[in-house]
Amino acid sequence: MNVYNQKRKRSKKERVGFYTALSVCLVAIGLAAYSTYSSLSGYFGDDETPTAAVNEIVTGVTETETVTEEPSTESTEPTTEEPTTEPEEEEETVPAETKTALQTMLTVNTSLSYPLDNAKVINEYSEDSVYNKTLNQWSAHTGVDFACEKGDNVYSMGDGKVTRVYTDDILGKTVVVKSVTYTAYYSGLNKDTRVKRGDSINTGDILGTADEVPGESLDESHVHIAVRVDGQYTDPLSLINSDE
Repeated sequence: MNVYNQKRKRSKKERVGFYTALSVCLVAIGLAAYSTYSSLSGYFGDDETPTAAVNEIVTGVTETETVTEEPSTESTEPTTEEPTTEPEEEEETVPAETKTALQTMLTVNTSLSYPLDNAKVINEYSEDSVYNKTLNQWSAHTGVDFACEKGDNVYSMGDGKVTRVYTDDILGKTVVVKSVTYTAYYSGLNKDTRVKRGDSINTGDILGTADEVPGESLDESHVHIAVRVDGQYTDPLSLINSDE
């Protein structure tokens, strides 16, 4: 009987000790888990970005200034060669104002030479509108047309300097010679002119040979000569020496 009671008391004590040890273990495991969780939460908490719910106003946001890099002001110089001729420019056909023959003679020395060996004029200078059958239109004729054959030499009517060499859709290849008191336009030349921009020219120098005036192609073969005094068209014949 005593032996049975001793065994029973011992078994009861063993169970109490077992549960006590188990409780201690569970508490230790819980403490360890909590400590690990706290450490991980502290570690990841610094990197977390708070999010706001939809339509919720977020406060404490600092706006950062956006810096735009200014484009570089450095440029590279072009290496293309300078063209040998002036760009095409449409010739003015109707002047806003013209000088009378008397005004021209008082301004310019009237001693120019004829531009061709042949002095035949087929279309005179006219401030009034005349009919152009090639273009089928009426307009002022601000130059003089001298009859010639293709290939005939075209001469400078006076001294000056070549300021432009270009091709016009209506008047064809044109050489511009500027003197002290006037500027002369020689149109209807062959594309292979004998002068270039910057050349100094004397009276009688060959500028090129006659070819065609596209805007007057239905007329007799000729060259178109125009003269400007103070920027205004005038009659070239009023400047040519009448004794020539």
